[in-house]
Amino acid sequence: MVAQRQADDGVLDLAVIGAGAAGTYVAHRLQRAHPDWAISLFERSDRIGGRLRSMAVPGLDHPIELGGMRFLTSHPRVATVASAFALPTHPFDPTGGVERSFLRGRFGNGPGDEQAGAGYDLPVGERGRSAEDLGVGAFEQIVPGASELSADDWARVRGSHEYLGRAVIDWSLEEAMTTVLSSEAYRFVMDAFGYDTPRAFNVADGMEYILGGGRGTGEARTPDDGMDAIPRALARSFGESGGSVRLRHELSRHDLVDGFHRLTFANGIVVDARRVVLAVPVPALELLAGSSAALDDPALRATLASVEPFPAVKVYLWYDRPWWLSDAQALRMTTDLPPRKLFYFGSEPDSPATLLAAYTDGLHSERWRGLVDGSGAAGSPAPVPMVAEAERYLDAIHPSARDRPAPTGSAFSSWGSDPREMGWAIWRPGVRSDDMIRAAIRPIQGLDLFVCGDSFSRSQGWVEGALETADSVVDELT
Repeated sequence: MVAQRQADDGVLDLAVIGAGAAGTYVAHRLQRAHPDWAISLFERSDRIGGRLRSMAVPGLDHPIELGGMRFLTSHPRVATVASAFALPTHPFDPTGGVERSFLRGRFGNGPGDEQAGAGYDLPVGERGRSAEDLGVGAFEQIVPGASELSADDWARVRGSHEYLGRAVIDWSLEEAMTTVLSSEAYRFVMDAFGYDTPRAFNVADGMEYILGGGRGTGEARTPDDGMDAIPRALARSFGESGGSVRLRHELSRHDLVDGFHRLTFANGIVVDARRVVLAVPVPALELLAGSSAALDDPALRATLASVEPFPAVKVYLWYDRPWWLSDAQALRMTTDLPPRKLFYFGSEPDSPATLLAAYTDGLHSERWRGLVDGSGAAGSPAPVPMVAEAERYLDAIHPSARDRPAPTGSAFSSWGSDPREMGWAIWRPGVRSDDMIRAAIRPIQGLDLFVCGDSFSRSQGWVEGALETADSVVDELT
């Protein structure tokens, strides 16, 4: 253990705000690069992890994931961190990628099933086609060759491609796709995909993301101790190298005093620093900018306005056995009903099992957020009305499971109920994301203030995106 490096003049060399994946990675990397620096990592909550939150459930051999659930082996930064800290991992999906759908009362086999849309009133030219075929076909009409474009090709599309006389980045996915697909086909595609937020993506960024550029490929894996094992390992290494971790420190104001960053925390503590890294969600950045004259800068506000944050809700139920095995031999079920996405964890008939009974985002999350009733933070037992609502839809999706037992426990997370938080963010229409990714690293020129987080990356919503932008900040500071 290395003793914590103290600032000789009482001024930190670096203050990192936010102990999620991005903040812990920056702190860890820069403490190694600058062992003579006094670096502190500040976190408003009482835990490390940010939007990664893994929760142990008695009787289960794996934590439930109230935030991000997995990473991909093709995510080089996350895979490197997991390897460097010898974090044991397991396949996220032991079923081998099998998917099911329940759309308009009909069961199907995921977005590639040509019969999954039988409940939709599709015109002749769209009937009998899968949601995947319809969606990719629309993409190809809007951006010819979209399925085969490289990252460099997409950069050129964002810079110059037009669709129906308008720059392609000025279109939202919903607006552009509904010029190609009938309203029923568009509804089928979105229902089968399961997420609400892609509709608001600008076309170029949204297409690249959905076709693999942002989501990546490779096997999905999860650390045995949960996804938050990644930032916890980084924070532990940071502390062992001489860094200081300060929990329950919520930054409420940022000022510039005598050439230093003066950081005022909600607990009354005031700290001066030569450099600051803000690794917090976009809504928290917006609130901080609103209370800090030093951050009331057009360039920072443009950076924050380039992405749109969305809420997300998860509702977990767990049982003494996986009662669903008779008709849900898959990890994921997507439905047009309010739960939207369900994930089934458990394959041993007589062992405890977990069900992610509702996983919603954007507009789809509103009815679930209305049931939160201020009853606790992420990981709290789900309110009784929320459990009842989830069970009502389980009855509709699994009518043959007549012996479904009552859940033995529950938990929920509602990212977005707190005005400082969100589920994830996407690039807005009209935004040149290539420019904003570069600008976000150091949004106010001449000021040693840096921003990182998955919101300003090519892998939005993934831990890899958080580390991608954190790497850029580290490069600026080494």
